[in-house]
Amino acid sequence: MCTAPRICAAGHGGQVLLSQTTCDLVQNDLPAEVSLRDLGEHRLKDLPRPEHLFQLVIAGLPQDFPPLKSLDARPNNLPLQLTSFVGREQELAEVKRLLFGTRLLTLTGSGGAGKTRLALELAADVLDIYPHGAWLIELAPLSDPSLVPQTVASALGLRAEERRPVLDTLLDYLRHKELLLVLDNCEHLIEACAQFATTVLRQCAHITILASSRESLGIDGETSYRVPSMQIPNPNAQVPIEMLTQYDAVKLFIERAAAALPSFTVNNATATAVAQICHRFDGIPLALELAAARVKGMKVEQIMQRLDDRFRLLTGGSRTALPRHQTLRDD
Repeated sequence: MCTAPRICAAGHGGQVLLSQTTCDLVQNDLPAEVSLRDLGEHRLKDLPRPEHLFQLVIAGLPQDFPPLKSLDARPNNLPLQLTSFVGREQELAEVKRLLFGTRLLTLTGSGGAGKTRLALELAADVLDIYPHGAWLIELAPLSDPSLVPQTVASALGLRAEERRPVLDTLLDYLRHKELLLVLDNCEHLIEACAQFATTVLRQCAHITILASSRESLGIDGETSYRVPSMQIPNPNAQVPIEMLTQYDAVKLFIERAAAALPSFTVNNATATAVAQICHRFDGIPLALELAAARVKGMKVEQIMQRLDDRFRLLTGGSRTALPRHQTLRDD
C-alpha cells in the first residue's frame, strides 16, 4: 500500500508533510532557512500502523495549520485496517456522494461483497466532517434484537442509568451530538435496526447512520446502495498481464496472495488460472481473499482445478476473523 497519498491527504493547502523515512534522509541536508517540526504519530486511513509525521517549516511561508486530518482528529472507534483497500474508487466516490445527501445510507449486497470494508473506508474518509466522530457498531455477534440500543450505547462509552431505559439515555446523548453511526451487519436484526434507526433519526437532528445489510432497512428517508462485485476479466480472452492487473478483482487476488506467500507472482503461465478464479467467484472479495490465502499450500492452477468444491476450498481465513469471514459456506 502506498503511504505518500495518505500523508498528503492528512495535510492542508500549503502544508508540506514528511514521513519518518523521508525525514531521516533529508534532515542533515536542509537549507538554513528550512527546518522540521515534529507532529508526532498519527493514524492514517488504510495504513496498518501509526505514521510519525513532520512538517517542513520554510521561512516566509505559513507555518501554522489546523490539526491534521488523520483518524486521530475526531473521536472514533474505527479499527486500524491490516490490509489495503484495493480498487473500489468509483464505488467509494458514489457512496460518499450519496451519504452527503441523506441521513441514512444502507449498503446492501450478498455475503462477502465487501459491504463492511466499504462502509469503514467511507467512514474514515468523511470522519473530519463529523465534530463528534464516527462510531462502528458491530452487530454480527448479537442474537437478541432488544440489545441493539445497549450495543450502540456501549460503543459510545455510555453507562446505563438505574431504572431508566438505555434507549432514553442514548437519545439524550445523541440529541446534542453531530456524529456518524455505522451499524454493521443488520440483516439478522433487520426489524430492530429499522426501529432503532427511525427513532434516532426522528429525535436526533444531527445524527447520520451508515448501515450495512443484505437487505435495506425499509424505512422512510433511507437511501440504499447495492455494493457490486469487483471488476473481472473475460477468462476466455487472451488479456496481457499488464492489462489483466487493471481489473480490481485481479489486483485484490494478487495482493492478498503476495501477502500470504511473498514470492507469489503472476506470469504468462499463471495468468489464465488467476483470471478463471476471479471469474468463477464473480469478483466477490471475500471469496477471492479466501482463495488467495490458499497459495501458501497450492499452486493457482490447483486452486482453479478445485473450484467445483469451492465450499471446502474456501475455508481457513484469518483465525481472528469473524466466522462469516472465514468461509463462504454461510454466504
